[in-house]
Amino acid sequence: METIGYLLWQVWKERNNFIFRETTPEVCRVVDLARSQQISYRKWGFGEDPAKTEAKTKNPPTWRALKTDCLKLNVDGSLGEESTEGAVACVIRDSSGTLLDRFTKTVWTESSFQVETLGVLEALKFLKEKAINEAVVETDCQLVVEHLNSEHQVESTARGTLKESRTLLQQMPQVELAHCPRSANSVAD
Repeated sequence: METIGYLLWQVWKERNNFIFRETTPEVCRVVDLARSQQISYRKWGFGEDPAKTEAKTKNPPTWRALKTDCLKLNVDGSLGEESTEGAVACVIRDSSGTLLDRFTKTVWTESSFQVETLGVLEALKFLKEKAINEAVVETDCQLVVEHLNSEHQVESTARGTLKESRTLLQQMPQVELAHCPRSANSVAD
């Protein structure tokens, strides 16, 4: 039953990409992404039923609107177990929470840290491409935020991605990078 749920979700996303982005649906890709998401959830979802986890937390952190008129981008990345194929997703909302845009992208990488950094990089590229100067980019990967907000070099496969992200952040001084709890970033999952 769980597999069917993941498959239906991917079919829905593929349908939306066909309608809104005019992409050609690929059945094999839909099945592969569904399997990848299922494996990723089993690995990173801690094996608990989300309904039970939510019931345990009385007041889980949720998405919070901004107080100013800037945009908020929630970014997330996922990497399949024993795979180099991952995905990044970004949801763009205004300060009232209205969905303005979203995108997903398949990426090839070696680590979950690198896929998270690629997610932030893609969000920054989106902002630059759309000439959006004021925004908050949120990710649930605190390590990425720490590395991008510091100047020291990192010995990592993500070094190039971090450098490119830092450069974009310097070019857009009104763009803030922030960490948010995983439960507040579920919109980008």
